[in-house]
Amino acid sequence: MPRSFFNKVLLIWALFCTQTQAQDTLAEEDYSARAIVTAGFTSGGDTLVDVEFEGGDDDQIKAGGAFLFGFGVEFLAADRRSAVQLSANYHFDSIDAENGEASFERYPLEAILFGVRERHRFGAGLTVHLSPTAMVKMDGAGRDSINFDPAAGLILEYDYLVMDHLWLGTRFTLINYKKESHFGSVSFDGNHIGLMTHFRF
Repeated sequence: MPRSFFNKVLLIWALFCTQTQAQDTLAEEDYSARAIVTAGFTSGGDTLVDVEFEGGDDDQIKAGGAFLFGFGVEFLAADRRSAVQLSANYHFDSIDAENGEASFERYPLEAILFGVRERHRFGAGLTVHLSPTAMVKMDGAGRDSINFDPAAGLILEYDYLVMDHLWLGTRFTLINYKKESHFGSVSFDGNHIGLMTHFRF
């Protein structure tokens, strides 16, 4: 079987073990669970696609951009000094032009451990990006795409509790996207910063 298949299995297994360990630890404590909805805007990383428009303007799709939406669960300890946030997300960027379109999308699974101090929380965690795919489609030239291997990365995040149900914050994600093939490999820096919101119910 191809090595990318085993890499995908190992990455998913690593995230599963992390989530299982977190849930086992939480099960030993008194905690509350709340559903969350996440949204963010991110920027950074290498240029994947560079589009030049007829008027002379241009636009790029970066490996670290741009919009992230997701949902999950926040487990808050009874003493309110620690929390674990698990979520499934959709992260994408796109360009639409009269003569074509381009996009980059992936599906991040995240597990973040936070230390909480009153209205502040500081977190570190693991993210696994499934099915990272860059696509370009031009009229008269067809469609071209590259399907990267699943990628694992690290998250550092700071949030401020604006109100009881809403966290606002910033994060840094360290990740690389690679594609292995018989002809060699390509790699893109996907490191990025982001402005985040987490609404909990």
